[in-house]
Amino acid sequence: MEYPMMINDSSVPDNLVDARQTADHEIAHTYFPFYMGINETRYGYMDEGWATALEFWIGNAEIGAEKNKELFKDARVKRYIFDPSTEEDQPLITMTSQLSGLGYGNNAYIKAALSYIALRDYLGDQLFKKALHHYMELWHGKHPTPWDFFYSINAGAGQNLNWYWKNWYFTNNYIDLKVNGFKQLAGKNTLTITNVGGFAIPFDVLITYTDGSVETKHQTPSIWQHNEIQVILTWTSTKKVKNITLDGGIFMDYTAKDNSWDVIK
Repeated sequence: MEYPMMINDSSVPDNLVDARQTADHEIAHTYFPFYMGINETRYGYMDEGWATALEFWIGNAEIGAEKNKELFKDARVKRYIFDPSTEEDQPLITMTSQLSGLGYGNNAYIKAALSYIALRDYLGDQLFKKALHHYMELWHGKHPTPWDFFYSINAGAGQNLNWYWKNWYFTNNYIDLKVNGFKQLAGKNTLTITNVGGFAIPFDVLITYTDGSVETKHQTPSIWQHNEIQVILTWTSTKKVKNITLDGGIFMDYTAKDNSWDVIK
């Protein structure tokens, strides 16, 4: 398993990008589980989840963010998002040894990776790295449990992130946003968004105006801190809105058809 066993990985003929992605993932295991001493048989999401997140971030640097985003969606996210079976939505905190099949694979790899990628978006690069380094310096080689991770990140970030851990690790949430309504009155725009699936994800609000211009408003997971079910966004503009679309990027939506609202058809 992992990088000492890469010689036994399946062949990827004539696909350097795929081969590099595999190498990035396996080498990332140097840190998780080896450096930290994580028990991956119980807490696979603390092992494979981090290797998958690191694979994504390294890929951004290697092949560019846009190409890497599409590769990650195709190779990792789609099979989780579009599988409606209930085994896909078991809480992340579920002990890995109690899972099997796709329920294991998606919990240990993609759902966990998305939770770490969303956390980085939430905290910002500098604070995320500070908190992660605090956890790694404090617990390397000491076989940390999920709770050691949660509280170390809290301490390193200087924030109580318990609401975030509960949202991502102790629920059977999934990814599904919905535009519930939009109003434009006297230059004030009001957009209502419902979090059908429940996960606290980052997303972009793409606003297309009647003059053809497009404005992007990025929302971090912090938008869900005080109300995980529904949020109302407001902004002012003298231009008329033609269309509103929610774009989660790699946080793919289970029912994307309700992520758009045509104001003027």
